[in-house]
Amino acid sequence: MKIKNNPQRVSFKAGLTPTIKKLAAQYSGANIEYLFKQRGVNADFKNNRAIAYCCGIVNDIFETLTNKYKLPFGAKPPSLTVYHDNDLINYADRDCLGFCLPDSARIILGKGVYEARSVFYNNERMKTLSEMDALAEAQHRSGFNSTNHFLHTIIHEWVHNIHNDLLYRVFGYDGTCPKTLQRYNTFNGVYYDPNPYVSGIEHLKRMQASRYTSQQREIIKKEISEYAAGRRVRSGSIQGGNPFELIAETITKEVVDVLDPNTLMVTQNPFYQAGKHDKKLTDLVNNAWYNIAGG
Repeated sequence: MKIKNNPQRVSFKAGLTPTIKKLAAQYSGANIEYLFKQRGVNADFKNNRAIAYCCGIVNDIFETLTNKYKLPFGAKPPSLTVYHDNDLINYADRDCLGFCLPDSARIILGKGVYEARSVFYNNERMKTLSEMDALAEAQHRSGFNSTNHFLHTIIHEWVHNIHNDLLYRVFGYDGTCPKTLQRYNTFNGVYYDPNPYVSGIEHLKRMQASRYTSQQREIIKKEISEYAAGRRVRSGSIQGGNPFELIAETITKEVVDVLDPNTLMVTQNPFYQAGKHDKKLTDLVNNAWYNIAGG
C-alpha cells in the first residue's frame, strides 16, 4: 500500500517515535480507505487517522511476510470498521479495543450484516497514536499484552482474521455468510483432523470455549502474556486463555520483535529462531494453529 516511514531522526528503539507520528499526520483516513478499497477491503475509518494509518502499516507488514517470506498471512479482512461504543448492538463488547467476527452478524446499529472475518476497532479509546501507545504500554506493563507496541491491537485482530481464513480454507467454512460461502469450500479434509468432518467454524467455536490447564497457563503467562494464558475478571468469566487468543498474542509478539524500529518494516522471518521458546509452549502454539488437539 506504500504506507512507508522515513527512517531519519528517530531516537527511540521501539514503538511510537516522533518521525512516525509526523509521517502518520500526512495521511487522511479517506486516502487510506481508498487504498484498501483498491484491494477489495471495504474500509470505514470515520476520520480516525491513527487507526487508518496503523491498518495501512499492518497491511504492508503482512504482505511482506507473505510475499517475501512465503508465510500464509496474506488474507485481508473483507472490511475494516471503526466503531463508537454506543454504536454496538452487543454492549457487552464495549470494553474491547477491537474484535474480529468469526461469522456474519449485525453488529452496528442501523447497519446491515457484516461479512465473516470483518475487523472492528474502537474509536473511543484509540483516537490518536499516542493514546494507542499509552494503552499498549500500560497493558504490557501489567503483563496483560504480549508487547508494548502501539500496533499491538491492530496486529492482534488482524491475526484473528488470518487464523479464521486458515481454518476455513483447511476445514471448510460451513457458516451462514453468503459471501464467505462463495470464498471457501465445505470440509475438504486436506489436513489431519482428529475430529473428522468438523468445519472451520466449529473448530473456532471449540477453540474459543476451551481453557488451558494451570501448568499450561503458567508457561503461556511467563513467555507470552496474561491474556493468552487467561485472566479472571470481576464477573468471574475468563478473558483470553484459549488457543485462538494464544495464536493472536504469540504471532503479534513474534512480528513486533522483527520490526525495524525506524521504519516499522519486517527485517527477517519472525519464526526462524529454533529453541527461542519453551518447547511445551511451541507445541501448544503449533496445536492451536490448526486446532489439531481438538480444542
